[in-house]
Amino acid sequence: MKYSDILKNPHFNNLAAIIRIPHQSQDWREAHATIPFWKLIDELSNTPDATEFLNQLCNLLVMLTKSDERLTYSEADLAWFTAQADRDDALTVAALLLAWASAPDEMLTPAEVAEATGTHESNWRNKAAKGQIPGAVKKGKQWLLPRSVLRSRGLDV
Repeated sequence: MKYSDILKNPHFNNLAAIIRIPHQSQDWREAHATIPFWKLIDELSNTPDATEFLNQLCNLLVMLTKSDERLTYSEADLAWFTAQADRDDALTVAALLLAWASAPDEMLTPAEVAEATGTHESNWRNKAAKGQIPGAVKKGKQWLLPRSVLRSRGLDV
């Protein structure tokens, strides 16, 4: 599998989105101050062993998802990542996950998402307002939706 295929994979994108939200949001980290996010990321980044990395990543994901019900992953997401951990280049894939999670996300307007998906703009505004799209932010009167989260939900945007 090529790395470009990994970047497009919905399981990869969902796991990266779970980490990206606290990575990018000071407000999230303040609201979840009991989660030592930066310490966990540092420990994860300094783990040279693929098995230990997978264990620490799973612990981080569990901690994040237990603290925020909007951040969720599926068994299929974990099964996909476990399969990646069995690759010869598992640490490269893991580093790619951390790098992707730490990169700024491209933000889309509800109108852009509606056009790309053939749905109604109000659908996306309502989902953002209800907190159903982690990482969505309101700038003035305009909602902005993170592309990675939408991709993690199988949308081709």
